[in-house]
Amino acid sequence: MDILIDTNVILDALLKRSPFAEDAYSILKLADEKKINAHIAAFAITDIYYFISKNLNHDDRIKAIKALFNILNVVSVTKQDIEKAMSFSEFTDLEDALQLQSLNKVKGDYIITRDEGFQKISDKAISPKDFIQRISQSSKETAITKS
Repeated sequence: MDILIDTNVILDALLKRSPFAEDAYSILKLADEKKINAHIAAFAITDIYYFISKNLNHDDRIKAIKALFNILNVVSVTKQDIEKAMSFSEFTDLEDALQLQSLNKVKGDYIITRDEGFQKISDKAISPKDFIQRISQSSKETAITKS
């Protein structure tokens, strides 16, 4: 399963934002264990660096970003991707449209986000909690089928 993780979910894990950190961490753990193929849009890296700067010094910020690189694939964003994203009439937020274009680029199944507006616009957008529940249910069904 290919997923794109939205910036807010990464920040939940890195900044240990309650009550969201546990689900965010679980998703990163699934990616680290190669149970899912997880991606992040390249443009999100600078946002993450900026937001964690209030809590971490430069060296620790770089370590955090490199740790993400070890478990997430980075999706590049080209001029053509931006142009496609700008053509998505359902989006008024270019960042959300670029997230969706990044998901489309990797032929992903879901974008995991806490952005409820995004979830209302796209059927591929799912909350971290709902994603964890869906993965857990899928694992249980697989275990039952194998029995």
